[in-house]
Amino acid sequence: MKTTITWLNAALATKDIGASMTYYRVADGMISATDGNITASYPWRFGNDGFLVPGVEFEKVLKRMPDNPTISAGEGNIKLKSGRLSGTIQTLPLTDWSHPGVDEAKWKKIPTELLPLLKQLRAFVSDDPSRQASQCIALENGFAYATNNVAIAGAKCDELGEIMALLPPWAVDFLLGREEGLTHWAWTDNYVAFKWFNKAWMRSQLVIGQFPEKAAALVRSAFDEKPTQEITEDFRTAFKEIAELAEDTIMIYADRIESKFGKAEIESESKCETPEGGCSTWGARFLAPALMVADSWSPKMWPAPVPFRGKLLAGYVVGRK
Repeated sequence: MKTTITWLNAALATKDIGASMTYYRVADGMISATDGNITASYPWRFGNDGFLVPGVEFEKVLKRMPDNPTISAGEGNIKLKSGRLSGTIQTLPLTDWSHPGVDEAKWKKIPTELLPLLKQLRAFVSDDPSRQASQCIALENGFAYATNNVAIAGAKCDELGEIMALLPPWAVDFLLGREEGLTHWAWTDNYVAFKWFNKAWMRSQLVIGQFPEKAAALVRSAFDEKPTQEITEDFRTAFKEIAELAEDTIMIYADRIESKFGKAEIESESKCETPEGGCSTWGARFLAPALMVADSWSPKMWPAPVPFRGKLLAGYVVGRK
């Protein structure tokens, strides 16, 4: 029971923004939660269904139980008991909770590369609320794209088929925290859904809009680039050493990587090709996602957008002048 709630509680609203969104719905052998963006449901194997239970109270009482409790339903309440500890929680009728589902006919086997793609692209998603498309991962006609408006990345995946969707970060994060046992997905113009081997499922609203075609074309062109330098583990380690301390800007020279924080200057020895002038300059948090997924890049092209390639992704990252 505790494992079930841990899997589900990310779909529960933390604030009472709508009727019963802070309640779990227990009915028809499933326990469900929604925050208005995500609806998720997990098999309920503990008997006694047909009620809405407030999430905060249910989780707190359950957490204190030494083992999975027994549940008995009363008039407008449920009673949890495990050992000498028991708790009674007021409930609501099922009529106070809308329960959107998924059209069973739409389930398809999930593409084998989808989760690895989402995991790598998540680091490129922007946190800028003024640009909705860049806050999402776009799935479009066999390609996936993401951008933080400084670095842009994407991948080709024929298994995606004809889906055209802006997958919001809350849906991606829910999936990446529950990868094991994911088997199917489904989508419409309004939502995307995922199903696990044990019949648990999640449905998320899609963001309205489309990834900019100019940006998508730029990603596709990155697959025609031939990056000039391998990104070695030695270089990646040196960059991480500096990036973890850097306040912001990182300078890459032919024989070292440098940055500053406060009144300190730091450097790590490492070989790298450089543009004319002997140094390229970068925003640490924008370059990091590219270097973590790429196998090669062309830093000598700085200050022009620099292409990078990995096993799955390709893209460009823009430095600082």
